[in-house]
Amino acid sequence: MVSYTQLIALPISKVWEHFLYKVEHPAHFVPGVSKVHILEKTEDYVLRQMNLTNPQGEEITLVERITHIPYEVCYAIEEHPKYKGYVLNRAVAINQEETTITYSIYWQDIETDVWYAEEETVKNAVLKTLAYIMTK
Repeated sequence: MVSYTQLIALPISKVWEHFLYKVEHPAHFVPGVSKVHILEKTEDYVLRQMNLTNPQGEEITLVERITHIPYEVCYAIEEHPKYKGYVLNRAVAINQEETTITYSIYWQDIETDVWYAEEETVKNAVLKTLAYIMTK
């Protein structure tokens, strides 16, 4: 598991709005996203397919089942060429005007069960999220 946390000077309600927006518009938040298709949307989950370019420059397609409870969104892998697992995005109110954002990647290699350990990936996702949120 790899994780990255950053403080942002926004109330948790605003951060939460962006977390929910990210479900259908990940390109603003996730580095390397090129195509997004919502395959299914219910009250309980969203099934999303997206193409992205990984840190090695390879384009991959993945399908995720996305669920959420207040201040936490879970992106569970349904289909991925290399990994199984999930990503958690959490927001925690520090006070009325400050919130921490934590992204955690719980991915394991399908063949070897080795845990994903690229810290720069999760850090860059948080920093891209913060950059987008602060412009809106």
